[in-house]
Formats: sequence, C-alpha cells, structure tokens
Amino acid sequence: MDVAVLTGDLMFFSAVEGVAGAMGHRAIQVEMADAVPGEATLVIADLGSLDISPEALRELDPLRVVAFAPHVRVELFTGARANGIDIHRRGALATELPRLLRERG
Repeated sequence: MDVAVLTGDLMFFSAVEGVAGAMGHRAIQVEMADAVPGEATLVIADLGSLDISPEALRELDPLRVVAFAPHVRVELFTGARANGIDIHRRGALATELPRLLRERG
C-alpha cells in the first residue's frame, strides 16, 4: 500500500515511514493536499506542521484520510470531525499508526 504523508515535519515523516516500511508499505512525503498521488491508499495528515485546515482536506476522500494534531489544537479536532476525517493526538502516533495501517491496508 502507498501511504501519502502530508507533513512539513521530517521527524513525523520518518516515524510514519519507519512503521509503514516495517509493515511492508511505502510512505511518500507531500506538503500540499493537491500533491497527494492518486494511487495513495491512505493519507496521513499532520495538521500541526502545515498551514492546512481540515476543510482543505475535503478535496481528498475523507475515508482515506487520517489526521494527527497536537492535543491543544481543539479547533483542528473539531474541524476534522465535522468533515468526516478520523483524527488522533499527534502523541498517539506510535500506538495508533500500526493499528490504522493494519485496518486500512
């Protein structure tokens, strides 16, 4: 499975790339929603590192988008949920990512 990682944070991308690679998936870093490749099965959006709103992710299929954001950014959680996007605390990446890749892969 190809996983597009929408982030400007190289540490976040490296974390996703490491877990995805260990599970047999390929991670691709992009910094704009319109740069997400069509063949990407899953989009991991790091809302804390880019100036992108959950509403901007509407152009992507919300069923294939999972967002992560700092827990203090309540407006990002509210916006993501209002747009049908699954969102998690950024600090939960290590525990949530393997489960998400298993479920959606």
